[in-house]
Order: sequence, then structure tokens, then C-alpha cells
Amino acid sequence: MSKSHWGGLRIGWVRAGSKLVTELAMARVPVDMATPVIEQLVALHLLRGMDDVLRERLPRLRAQRDALAASLARRLPEWHWRLPPGGLSLWVDLGRPVASSLARAALAHGVRIEGGSRFGADPGTHEHRLRIPYTLPPDLLEQAVARLAAASAGDLRGAGDDVSRRHWVA
Repeated sequence: MSKSHWGGLRIGWVRAGSKLVTELAMARVPVDMATPVIEQLVALHLLRGMDDVLRERLPRLRAQRDALAASLARRLPEWHWRLPPGGLSLWVDLGRPVASSLARAALAHGVRIEGGSRFGADPGTHEHRLRIPYTLPPDLLEQAVARLAAASAGDLRGAGDDVSRRHWVA
């Protein structure tokens, strides 16, 4: 719900077979304080209008995704990705193990981006991948990609020590 409706509404669901759902529910019991009833009721109300929300938001998100992809293709053609059918981010293969260094270097160019093991599911490839959200308007995404390209063109060893600048989240 926090992705589609309201950032602070931390309610989700799992679509899986009954065995996995049962195992997940059992694992959650010892640490779960339960989702407050009011949040569950809010989520139920919001779900009733889900089709309207998606009809309104999906074209904008697709346009933002496509704008990011076009900007990346133009400025950083050596990077590779697949356009996702949903979600809010592109997972970009940088072609070399520099994700953490690039994230640090990008700070000096006014862009805050997370790279490396924070978002890497496979330890062998996480330094090759960068997660780039496309939730900003296309003109800001274009500026962020221009700054990422400038950061990528520099020396990525020990980069990004000056963190006093205002940062964009891309």
C-alpha cells in the first residue's frame, strides 16, 4: 500500500502458495505487534478504489520510466537494463563493479543514489548493479542522469567525500 497509495501506510500482502504463506505467517508471529485496525480499515477502503488509482497513475509512471530509459540510453549507452512491467525503479547493470563508488561520486554531483550490496540479491553481482527510481518528473530525471553521467566519467576510486552539497534522490 505504501507504493501505490500512501507512503506511511505499511500494509502489504503476499501472493504465494498456501504452504509458503503459512510458513511466513508462522515466522512473523513472534515479532509482529499486529497492524493497527485503523490502518487495516484504511487499506480496505483504498483497495476499493485501486482500479481508479492505477488508471490514473500508471500512464504517468510509464512516461517517467520511459524518460529515464531514454536519458540513460542517450548519456550512458554502456549501461544495460530491462524495462520493468511494474514497480518504481530500473535495475541497471553498470558493466563493471563500481556501484558503491559511483554512488559516492554522485554525491559530489548533487545526486544521492544507492548502489552496491544494499540492493544486491546476488553477492557476486551487486557491485555491477544500481537501482534508479523513476518517481521524479522527467525533467528532473534528465538532470539526475546528466549528473550520474558526469560522476561516472570521473575517477571512481575514493570518490564522493564532499557531502556538504544539497542532494537529489534519484
